[in-house]
Amino acid sequence: MKTIKIWYTDFWSNFDPHSLFLMDVVSPEFRIVLDEKDPDILFYSCFGTVHRTYDCLRVFFTGENVRPDFNICDYAIGFDHLTLEDRHLRYPLYFCEPERAEAAHHRPPVDVTLLEGRGFCTFIYSNGRADPVRDGFFHRLSARRPVTSLGRHLRNDDRFDRVTGLDPVSAKVKVMSDFNFAIAFENSSTPGYTTEKLFHAFAARCIPIYWGNPKVDLDFNPRAFINRHDFEDDDACIDSVMALAEDPDRMVAMLNEPVFATGNDPQRRRGELAAFLNFIFGQEPEAARRRTRYGYAPIFVRRNAPSQRSWLSRLNAKRKAWRHR
Repeated sequence: MKTIKIWYTDFWSNFDPHSLFLMDVVSPEFRIVLDEKDPDILFYSCFGTVHRTYDCLRVFFTGENVRPDFNICDYAIGFDHLTLEDRHLRYPLYFCEPERAEAAHHRPPVDVTLLEGRGFCTFIYSNGRADPVRDGFFHRLSARRPVTSLGRHLRNDDRFDRVTGLDPVSAKVKVMSDFNFAIAFENSSTPGYTTEKLFHAFAARCIPIYWGNPKVDLDFNPRAFINRHDFEDDDACIDSVMALAEDPDRMVAMLNEPVFATGNDPQRRRGELAAFLNFIFGQEPEAARRRTRYGYAPIFVRRNAPSQRSWLSRLNAKRKAWRHR
């Protein structure tokens, strides 16, 4: 059994390295251990710069609308429809919830009784810094029929706060399930950039109203949701939502459509992730390295390293670098 020392850095604020994120698909022939000081492979994301203090093999992971810089990473896992030899895997963020993905893929049929007693539409966001398209749609739809906003942003209902005993994602899906529609707009629009927002609406058995990835039909079945990209403007999309809301049979037909697009099977995609990671782990670290040590590239990387904004941040960076030696 080959031992692989890994570490994680620059992930989101509540990230726990001991969760061994992504490692559940790795072959049992590899023994995975955490080593912050001297990892063979570093997994990092876009929420910091500590990764630059490590000179081991680097694998970038992003669920944000941030593209990998292959000058500083050897491999990347992200959302782009990108081919770069053996260095990139498209694995959208929503597949990082495998049990929920399997449940959505094999969800049982429903009938019109599901619609009874549910609210019209929900909007759950904490980030007010998104593309103005999102808030604009919320206000325009609310002008036609009130939309229930449950997140910290534009909140008009506090029932989310009353949910107890569940993790945040499960609580979100639970409160969304009280509504027939859900606004599922991304923070920004980029081809390939599909996050958990549309997926969580499916998990709650809502009809999603989506905007963001103009190629979203490659991820999810276009007959299962309302795609704002298919309409000339917000008003045309809202007219379609309002007509659908008055037609229970059409709503049920949409709710019973398969969730994933043809070929976007969760098990197959997890198999691709396993093959990608096993390929990296199966090589010796130096053979697996893809970024070059020589020529102008290292000079370019050093010259373009993020500048520190104060003496205190420079001191903290030095302390972090010292700890990682």
